[in-house]
This record gives sequence, C-alpha cells and structure tokens, in this order.
Amino acid sequence: MLDSLMPRSLQRRTLSFALAALLGLAAAPLACALTTPLPPIAKAMAATAGPPTPLLWKVSKGETTVYLLGSMHMLRDGDYPLSPDVEAAYKDAEKLAFEITPAELKSPATMALTLKYGMYTDPAHTLKDDLPAATWPKLVAWAAKNGLPEAAILKFKPWLVALTIVALESKAIGMDPEQGLDMHFAKVGDADKKLESGLETVDFQLSIFYSAPMKEQIDMLQQGLEQVGGFAKDMNREHDAWRRGDGDALIAQAKKEFAKYPELYQKIVAQRNRNWVSKIEAMLADPKDDTLLVVGALHLPGPDGVVHLLQQKGYKVERVCTGCSIARGR
Repeated sequence: MLDSLMPRSLQRRTLSFALAALLGLAAAPLACALTTPLPPIAKAMAATAGPPTPLLWKVSKGETTVYLLGSMHMLRDGDYPLSPDVEAAYKDAEKLAFEITPAELKSPATMALTLKYGMYTDPAHTLKDDLPAATWPKLVAWAAKNGLPEAAILKFKPWLVALTIVALESKAIGMDPEQGLDMHFAKVGDADKKLESGLETVDFQLSIFYSAPMKEQIDMLQQGLEQVGGFAKDMNREHDAWRRGDGDALIAQAKKEFAKYPELYQKIVAQRNRNWVSKIEAMLADPKDDTLLVVGALHLPGPDGVVHLLQQKGYKVERVCTGCSIARGR
C-alpha cells in the first residue's frame, strides 16, 4: 500500500488536502444534506472585503473560446460579487460546463448512490467492527459535538465518514457548497437558460473513495479526525490563495503535499486533467458557442495542469486577470 511507504505526518497532510481541496465536489451533496446551521463565528467570517480574482484563462480556436475558471466547491457569502473579468467571461459564454453537472449533484439519485456505496448492508457488521479500538471513542466524541448520533455513524463506511468530516468542518468555518462557484453559476445559468454539461459523473468521483481498500478508507477517517484542529487554518490559507488567483501558491502547496505520494497525485490530479483535454477540445470545435468551464482551481495551473496541456497541443491560452500586479499561476 502507498500509505505504508510514507511518514505518518505526510499521509495526514496529503489525504486531508486531497479530500478538502481536490475532491470537495464529491462532498458537496453530503454537505447540502447536513442541515447543521452555520455558527455565528462562521457567519462573521463570511464578510470578506473586495471581489475575488480567481484563476481564469481564455482558450481560443478560431472564433471559438473556452474560458477556464478555477473553482472552490465551497465558498462564503462574502466571496460575491466576483471580479469583472469572471462576470464578463460568463456573459460571453453561451454554454456552461462543470466537473459534474449541478443538476446531477442536486439529484436525489446522487444521495441515493452515496448511501448505496457508503453504508454497511449487513446489520450484524458496523463501522465500529472495522475501526481500531482507540479510534471509535474519538469519532463518537467528534460526532456528538457535531450533532450526529452514534447510531447513525455506526452504519457509515469509513470513506463516507471521512467525507462527512470534510463537509461539517467546512461548514463550521462558513464554507458552504450552496455558495460554491459551481452552484453559483448553475443558478445564474439556469435563470439565463444556458446549456450545461459535465466532464465526469458523481459515480466516478465517489468511486475514488468507495473502491479504495478498507485500510485506506480507515486511514482517511483517522487522518480526518487528527486534522480537525488544523482544518480551519489550512482551508483558510487555500481560500485566500483562491481569492487572489494565486496559482503559484496553490501549486506550491500541492507539490509539498504530494511529493512522496506520486500515485495518488496521478490518480486524482494528473490523469483526470489529461482525461479532460479531449472534452475541452470538443468544446473548442463548436463553431457557434463559447463555453465557461468551471473546475477545481488546482486542476488548472502547473506543469500537469489543464492550461499547460492545452498549450502543448498548440492552443492559444491567455491568462485573464485585469489589474493583477503579477502574473501568477501561468
């Protein structure tokens, strides 16, 4: 197993980072379903001055344009309105594309699929049977603090508990999937009757978790619990880099986290980026409509990022960042 080859401290940082930053979209339906209200401190943090300038590129082929917009899947009220560049890209695009279509994310079938793969089917076997003895009381204490009864978490498989930790800890600091960039543009796109498409499916993203060996799922859960104390600091650091459109900072963090975990990096970052290129090329082949593509910000910059992959294929790719003092994340 990869985790057996790594120092425990690196394992914790890597999996926590992967869950919260790269696959946060998979946790979004779960976070929406959890009705825990935002605490007062989280509401206060939502008031952030000035519009964010998230990563944005313009890819051109002839008269057709695809805008690449770096998202965070959970954001705060204070992250809106967005920069004029982003608003202009939205207005110019006839179509919207996402990692997963918001319609699929919000479908009852998504939660049904999550529960299908995320819950034990044998009533005689529970989560407590699979966890180390020392982990169970820690999980029960965390669950009680977050309003989750012990009877409920007994039925959850470890990977689903890990996503639940991400969802609730994000909500605790005011990060809400209903405010995420994906959902924001889904709402305005629906109102403007813009066509929507997706690069992946919910099942594909969830399969990264539910197909993992039980030992790796337990590691995810344990590391999530261990990182609760530092979750706010790490997420706020990432959020700040996102607001600045600082691709260099995001990539530097990713390199640090994945330096000794190359197979995980390939699975959830590099390979998915490569898979997306042909789909973006299909968008560029449309002679009539431009597209705004909204994906996790960490997928765009860097040597394995979508921007570089498209440049290697000869496409003209321009950073759009009016007023940026330095060119970040090229």
